[in-house]
Amino acid sequence: MNKLVLTSILTVCIVGSAQADLSVSFDFEGATLNTNGSTYMTSVYGSSVTATDGLVLNNSTSAVNWPGNTGKWLRTGVVGSAAIPWNVEISFDSLPITGISSDFYVFNGIDTDFTVTAYDSTYVDRYAPSSSAKVYEQSWDPGTGPWQGSFNISFSRPVSLFVFGDGGYDNVAIDNLTVTPVPAPAAVLLGMLGLSVAGLKLRKFA
Repeated sequence: MNKLVLTSILTVCIVGSAQADLSVSFDFEGATLNTNGSTYMTSVYGSSVTATDGLVLNNSTSAVNWPGNTGKWLRTGVVGSAAIPWNVEISFDSLPITGISSDFYVFNGIDTDFTVTAYDSTYVDRYAPSSSAKVYEQSWDPGTGPWQGSFNISFSRPVSLFVFGDGGYDNVAIDNLTVTPVPAPAAVLLGMLGLSVAGLKLRKFA
């Protein structure tokens, strides 16, 4: 009987851990063209996601094409009230992330770098985030021509705001965006509940 209870404990812990570690992917195929993608990303993530200053496009609706990409993607190109225009800001409003990966395409590499920056929940202003909230930043220099690449980043602490852009132009896009949420409370509670039930069984059959 003790072996059975021990097996139950291990099963609950493994299931809870697996749920907590599941990544979420956005291919933007379910997003409406010429929107910022917030509604689509929220529905896929299962928690509020706000995207600003970008557009969901494809090769039929964009002035320039992403070669070889037959689907939809999220591109810089909407001027908002941003202090730093032409970046796309994606905030994970209730459930931060611990990692992110994506494909990206730089349509025109002249005088522009592709830059990603991540901030924790203390960023305050999405358009001009506090420097003390910065968790990560990386840039790529594509040279003088179009360039396709990808990134895969793990953060040192939870991130609530992810920004990508090219320093003032509308020449970059991302696709196949995948994020790793922090462990979901439901998964943690599942593990705690499983351990509690297993503990009761141990006391009953001791």
